[in-house]
Amino acid sequence: MKIFIWTFLILLISISTLTACGSSSLDPDTFSVEISVQDNSNWWSGAQTVSVLMIRSNVAEQIEVTNVTVNNGQCGYQNINFPRYFQMGQILKLQLKCHVNNVVQVDVETTQGQLSYQFN
Repeated sequence: MKIFIWTFLILLISISTLTACGSSSLDPDTFSVEISVQDNSNWWSGAQTVSVLMIRSNVAEQIEVTNVTVNNGQCGYQNINFPRYFQMGQILKLQLKCHVNNVVQVDVETTQGQLSYQFN
């Protein structure tokens, strides 16, 4: 329980220091990017948690995501096929292969340009 509380506090600090920049005309607010630790417990494997990256579209127009890179490719995630198409409110969840505390940068590539989100 203590580990969960510390992870939650670190997550809150990380989210509060999130910044974004883009290499195109895309508005950084096109997506909301959050990282969290989620409970993935079940009856056969017991208690376990996973690190999850959630990308939510904040724009009404459909946008095509062609790739997502975490920490310049140093942090992988479960297999997913791209491209993915989003409209407002739709979410892409990626189960990370690194802990949320280790996520520094998330790059979201679209057909309209690339956005980079920093976690301090």
